[in-house]
This record gives sequence, structure tokens and C-alpha cells, in this order.
Amino acid sequence: MYPRFITPDSKPFDPLWLAKATEEIVTRMGKEGQERKYTDFYSVPVYRGIATGYAVGCCLRCFYCWSPLSRDYPESYGEFYSPLRAFEKLVEAARRGIRYGPPHWRALPIRKCRISGCEPTIGREHLLSLLELVEGSDFELFILETNGILLGADKSYARALSRFSKVHVRVSIKAGTPESFTRRTGAIGKYYELPFKALEYLLDAGVSCHAAAMTDPRIMRREERRLIIERLAEIDRRLARNLEEEVIDPYRTTLFRLRKAGVNVEW
Repeated sequence: MYPRFITPDSKPFDPLWLAKATEEIVTRMGKEGQERKYTDFYSVPVYRGIATGYAVGCCLRCFYCWSPLSRDYPESYGEFYSPLRAFEKLVEAARRGIRYGPPHWRALPIRKCRISGCEPTIGREHLLSLLELVEGSDFELFILETNGILLGADKSYARALSRFSKVHVRVSIKAGTPESFTRRTGAIGKYYELPFKALEYLLDAGVSCHAAAMTDPRIMRREERRLIIERLAEIDRRLARNLEEEVIDPYRTTLFRLRKAGVNVEW
């Protein structure tokens, strides 16, 4: 049985094993290629407006994660979409746009798309086929939001992404030490290196990317934040300068996971 969420007595797991186990649940082969599970498609105002597909399943169990329970129970949520159908749903979401309220109703035009919610690199064939469709479309940019585990474990993944001119990758750094990585994600500590490796491989392949990190001082000490910035600077100083720093938002699922993990955060 794979872990659903972190508890104080959780045993660390192998995230590569969990990625494989999750892929067996959230992907399947169909007539139009590898299908993947999604829960919904709609546009949101982040990145100044972006059409978003919400994927099912992840290979980490971060206690501050906002994703719905489709992360923890992938067998119970979502529907399978072929790459073509997922692309069509992104196009539909972009056309619907984002409507802002009175007194002046207007639709924000959408030229960007992404897969978010859980871990989009699970289901490599599906993702690459979807990117092929985005590449030939009117979308200007595809933002790949990832924890970097699979990209850091396999250099060929970054090379495959380098074929696409519209892709920008946002790699989420979870920790600056093995111990903190296990505490926040539930995974074995040595794998904390993989998101950093992912950034190295992406830059080597010429793929546009940046790093993000949950540096909220309520869960991360200043010394660990400094370690992360120093490590990013060793890879490329621009990564350190452009680090996207996050704080925990009190989503219902986040509060549930914090409580299960025994983590107290003042709001």
C-alpha cells in the first residue's frame, strides 16, 4: 500500500517507486496514445491568465500541498483523457477565458496553458504528445509545474522537453537538507537532490526554467533557505536571483494534511 499522507510515524518511501505505482493508476493506453487522468479544465488568473488541466496523482506527499484529495486517492478521482482530448479541453478553457465582475464584465484573453494540481511528469508519453499539440497551436506558452523528481532521475526527460519552444518549467524545491525533505514530503532524504538535478539537466538541454520553494518561515529556518539559494547559485546564479518564494495558504486540504502530519502553523 502506498502512503496517502504524512503522519508523525510515517516511514520514508521511495518517490520513484511511488511515481511508478501512481502511473499504473492514472495512465492507460488508448487508441490515441497514452491517456491520463484529470479532474477538470478551466482558466485561472495566475500567470495573468492561464488555461489549466488538473492532473491526478503525485509521487510526493508534501504536508503543505493545496491539491485536492486526487493526489492521495488517485484511484477514486478523475477521468481518462487522451492527449488530443486534454488539448481540446485546454483550448475550450482558454476560449471561455476568465470573467471579471461588474460593473465592467470582460473576458481576459488566454494565451498560456499548463498542467497543475498534482505531478504532470507522471505519464511521460501523454505529456510529450500533449506538448506536440501545444507546439503547433495558438498558445504562446506552456508552463510545466513539477516537483522535479522524474526530471532529476532521468536526464533524457529534459532532452525530450528541449524539442518544444513553448515550454517553460517551474521546478519546486522542497528542502535544502535530506532530513527536511523527508519531514515535508515523506520521501527518503537522499532524493532531495533530484529537483536540483532537474534544473541542471534542463539548463544543459537549453530548456527555459526557474525554481520555486516553500520558504515560509513557519516551516523553514533561515539557514535552510540560505542553503537552497547557495545551491541554486552553484547551478546558475540566475536561478538564485529569480527564486520564486512561497508561503502556505490555508486551503482545506492543506489544513487536513498539516493536521495529519502533526504540524502546527499559526495563521
